[in-house]
Amino acid sequence: MSAVAHAEYIGEILVRHGVIDAARLIPLLDTVRERGQTLTELMISTNVADATKIAQAFASEMGMDFVPKIDKDAIPFDIATRLPITYAKQHLILPISEDDTHVYAVCADPLDTTAVDDVRSIFGKPVEVSVAANQQVLDAINRVWEKRDAGQSNLQGDKHDEEDNLVDIIDSDDDAPIIAWVNSLFALAVRERASDIHIEPEERDVVVRYRIDGELYVARRASKQFMAPIIARVKIMASLDIAEKRLPQDGRITLKIAGKSVDIRVSTVPTSRGFERIVMRLLHKTSVLLGLDDLGFAPREYGIMDHLIQRPDGIILVTGPTGSGKTTTLYACLNRINEPSRNILTAEDPVEYEIGGIHQVHVHPSIGLTFESALRAFLRQDPDVIMVGEIRDRPTAEIAIHASLTGHLVLSTLHTNDAASAVTRLVEMEVEPFLVRSSVIGILAQRLVRMLCQQCKVPYQPTQYELKQLGLDEERLAWKQRRTISPRYAVHNQVYEYVGQKMGDEPVFYKAGGCDACMNKGFIGRRGIYELLVIDDAVGPLILKNADALTVKRVAIAQGMDTMRDDGARKVLRGMTTVEEVLAATQEDIIVDE
Repeated sequence: MSAVAHAEYIGEILVRHGVIDAARLIPLLDTVRERGQTLTELMISTNVADATKIAQAFASEMGMDFVPKIDKDAIPFDIATRLPITYAKQHLILPISEDDTHVYAVCADPLDTTAVDDVRSIFGKPVEVSVAANQQVLDAINRVWEKRDAGQSNLQGDKHDEEDNLVDIIDSDDDAPIIAWVNSLFALAVRERASDIHIEPEERDVVVRYRIDGELYVARRASKQFMAPIIARVKIMASLDIAEKRLPQDGRITLKIAGKSVDIRVSTVPTSRGFERIVMRLLHKTSVLLGLDDLGFAPREYGIMDHLIQRPDGIILVTGPTGSGKTTTLYACLNRINEPSRNILTAEDPVEYEIGGIHQVHVHPSIGLTFESALRAFLRQDPDVIMVGEIRDRPTAEIAIHASLTGHLVLSTLHTNDAASAVTRLVEMEVEPFLVRSSVIGILAQRLVRMLCQQCKVPYQPTQYELKQLGLDEERLAWKQRRTISPRYAVHNQVYEYVGQKMGDEPVFYKAGGCDACMNKGFIGRRGIYELLVIDDAVGPLILKNADALTVKRVAIAQGMDTMRDDGARKVLRGMTTVEEVLAATQEDIIVDE
């Protein structure tokens, strides 16, 4: 059966089981013919269908067992690895056990009879097949081989290292264990959703920490005797000078880990302990390709933001500290308006993710290619939309303003605590207030908060103190009910619902629990909380008067702006995060005079 015929047959099964509509299937099949990608991979990557529902449909159609979760730790290594890892990943099939008469395998596509026949030939036994979701099978394959790598790369010195008389358990002249150990760091980091890897020299050992959902956790330790080869290995992968140990260095690694393309930004700095400290930022290329509706905006804020980015000109600023998701938000905005009819140019430091249809420039200040010079060049490239990684100084700000005033939409970032402070920050750069007023159309401030694991979150009744801290006390709710919303904060055909409007007399909050799904942390992933300041006829005159940020914020709230704490309260009421997360990420809201 040809690949196209196979895709059509799978499509018929999925339509029959209600996974996808027949009308939506036709364009997907056309894409399969053009790209050569499998139908199920395309459906999952484009969020057309859920991988679990696809697997359930296959199991029902073929009369096989569906496995919702594979017990990865129970899979015997010697059985699973009789099938080469490249073959297992290509066909998404994995032998998980055997007895005297049968071998048992789990797969994502039971219609791939070639793979089942090959397993039968390797083991010389009939194959009993069960079905699991694509990612479940892939994770199981990676976990099995990861355990092998970890077993081969246990970098431990002698237990009597208190006497500094370290004895090698492995042959230190052989680089293979070091390579396997470093590779296993990357594989484990991807599996545990780490955003950063820290390799740090301590007095007697090497400590590896992962940053997961904004928190650092100790992941692994090794004897200090291996610090030098570990550093050398990472430097070689990042194309850094392994002989230079006195100066900081920056590099980049591109890897394919567990089927995912990952860019890794590497930074080294010398320390007083005689070794360099390494921090690596993992950038998952697929994780940033989010739609604007995937970022967690409230319905009204989504509507306003979508309207702003469709404007032909003006400046939209995204503010927040480092690591608050500003780049992800900017890329989501660009993805939303990325069409062949628009010429989109970006200047970034560095280019973190490459997006088709958008022309990106990596600035190099050391050779004179700065944000300022890139912007000047962009204005000669007939752009429609310009994204500037960050407005850092007056010349860059002035060129961005000039671009917006001459008919271009400009998106950029600033480092400020809230949306109102972005206005005063531009004025501090000696940008004329009337230019700020006439060019900036919207300012989005954001933070990231950890999301509760939905499998183990624990409900409870909030205290009056918690309700007041989130602005959900009776006095604050009564004020929100009386507030008159400005037309600039209204969305067509949408009724605004203020935070806490449908809270009820006995609201339920949630706190973190702990289970296998979240590795007993109680949280899985992070989501943004936002405040969107629209420059309207009430805020504009304040900018011209050089009003302080507090005054601007007070007027914006009176006009209808929801603060980051308001948005956090909304997510607390929906059971998405905790009170502690929101209070830690936001400032206490100001009281608006009536």
